[in-house]
Amino acid sequence: MGATSASDADLPLSMVLERAANAELEELLRNAARAKSELDAVIAAGAGVAAKRSARDLGYSGWAQSTGDRTAVNLVQRLTGSTKSEAFRQVRLGEAMGEADAAIHPTGFGPGTGPDSSAGPGGDSADDPLIDVDGNLLVDPDADPDADARVSVLRPVPVVPWHEPISRAAREGVIRSEAVTIIMRGLGVPNERVDVEMLRAAAVELIADAAGVNADELGARARHLRDRIDPAGVQVRWDERFANRKWRFGRNEDGTKTAYVAFDEEGAAWVESIVGAALRPRRGGPRMVDPVEAERAEKLRVDERSNDQIVYDILMGAMRTGVQADPSTTYGSRQPGIRVVMTEENLDNRATDSEGAEHLVGTGYLEDSKDAVPGSVIEKQICISGISPILMDTSGTILDVGREQRLHTRKQRVAMAVRDGGCRIEGCECPPSMTEAHHINEWVAHEGCTDLADGILLCPYHHTLVHTFGYRVVRIEGEYYLIPPPGENGERIPIRMPSKSPLEKERLRLAGIKAATEAADAAARAAAAGATDREGRPVGQGPGESSAVDPPTRRAVTG
Repeated sequence: MGATSASDADLPLSMVLERAANAELEELLRNAARAKSELDAVIAAGAGVAAKRSARDLGYSGWAQSTGDRTAVNLVQRLTGSTKSEAFRQVRLGEAMGEADAAIHPTGFGPGTGPDSSAGPGGDSADDPLIDVDGNLLVDPDADPDADARVSVLRPVPVVPWHEPISRAAREGVIRSEAVTIIMRGLGVPNERVDVEMLRAAAVELIADAAGVNADELGARARHLRDRIDPAGVQVRWDERFANRKWRFGRNEDGTKTAYVAFDEEGAAWVESIVGAALRPRRGGPRMVDPVEAERAEKLRVDERSNDQIVYDILMGAMRTGVQADPSTTYGSRQPGIRVVMTEENLDNRATDSEGAEHLVGTGYLEDSKDAVPGSVIEKQICISGISPILMDTSGTILDVGREQRLHTRKQRVAMAVRDGGCRIEGCECPPSMTEAHHINEWVAHEGCTDLADGILLCPYHHTLVHTFGYRVVRIEGEYYLIPPPGENGERIPIRMPSKSPLEKERLRLAGIKAATEAADAAARAAAAGATDREGRPVGQGPGESSAVDPPTRRAVTG
């Protein structure tokens, strides 16, 4: 920041920062967050060592036990003053970092300085191959009289853990240290369906595009990756949560009746849909065009009840009236319900059981929460609601309706929800049900059409921002970019607007693989045939080949 006077040193920090310009304060916050993350990594590494020195096998000689702390988590909590959950996270992170670091940087130990087979946790087995400080395999020193006496106790050849790319990314500053355990929890653990190499590849893929992404978004991406590499696990997790569902009544100290609810996935989606449909105006949902809807929204906005009280009243009213109620009197034009999106390929992915019956095994996603849905639940939804097909070409472009209509239709909004997955502004978590359709070409100013390629989902806040402060949204080769107003030097650097939809992310991933494969094949043909063949055809194009566009793919949405 700028120069400060001697009297500034006596001012409270908040008052000093009040004098900072926005750019200065932004730089300060970024640097402070980076420093905090680096210090968190130090605490985590120390917590990992504390856990190793407090292992249960050490008994009362362990560090934590010898200081009166039951576990390493208790020890770290006492030393750092953190919450127990934060101490637990630091220990888990430290253990992961230590495991990865030991595998990547193996070292030998001098006589009497390293663990041995009788030293408890971390000791080496006599049957393990040994390595020196340079990573070279050694024979048993007892069997080789000429072995270097300085290296008498050595670590076994390490196995690099699957999560090493994640802890390395934290060490190199690509991600924050607090994101490590969140990502690991999202990717899960190896099992009979997902081996270590599959998880390592998933970790590498996630980290490749992780710079600048917050921990919550990285956790969501990790869960989607796990669902992609372990589709059978989606059904297992749904079954587990269904088996653990419960609604338990109790009383607090003053006698008030309370309830504790553990939802299964489908039940949670229904309740969230009911509450979300009723509370949209209160939560900043899309602004109402219809006068009746606008009046209803305004009444809810000025309602004196808290959001928690409104949620309670909504759920009580729904249970009292049940199916006899007119849902439009409570929820307006957007009725509560579960909407699942999936590709046609997954819709056609079926398996035959031992009795010869076919079952859907492909997975889909809940439109708002992006949680994976197993085939059995999708089949039930299809029975209830049917299927609404949405045709998309390989570039992600959906249906057009032309200029006759000013507003996007309901079907177009559904299609945009499938493609965009919510507000397209990077970092915004607003789901599709809380967004508005924005014409990237203004209807009047730029003769905009109500075509899906010219429409994009934005939350009300960012929609207003675009219209008010000189932002524009453009589409370049199928990708959407936000063009900010001119800066101090007149530059307008495009900002990418990635889709939040798991289906769209998967389409882009597969398109990237296909493009890379085709480029490699073309390069190989070019190297073999030269710049052109004898007939003068372009390199990489064989006889009869053309540049025909790939056939469109179809995506299906269950209502």
